[in-house]
Amino acid sequence: MATDSSSIPARIALALGLVVAALGVLVQFLVGVPGFPAIPPGPIILGVAAIVVLALPRRRWPLVVGLVAAVFVTGGGLIEGSVWGRLADPATFDVWSGAVLQWSGLLVALISGALAVRLAYRRPGAVR
Repeated sequence: MATDSSSIPARIALALGLVVAALGVLVQFLVGVPGFPAIPPGPIILGVAAIVVLALPRRRWPLVVGLVAAVFVTGGGLIEGSVWGRLADPATFDVWSGAVLQWSGLLVALISGALAVRLAYRRPGAVR
């Protein structure tokens, strides 16, 4: 089923948030933050989800994929726990900027993803 035009801005914001978060994780990996695996899954998960969200604009389910990816990476980052130390230390600008990119992108993706899913799956004729 196709989405209506009211969810398009939220869809675009979701995709951009996922891309920014992926770039943030990638920056942290490239500057050598300890604890990253040889191939970090975060940028792959977020990047693929962003591509799916943008590549299938007439479908509703990619919005759920994007939101689930953002929730998954957010949960993993919070469980891992070292984000607070990276965000609290702007003296190491490269690491700090990657963490800020990651978490600001995730915040945008979570909010806009929830809004996009709500708009896409609302019942016709429901009170807005």
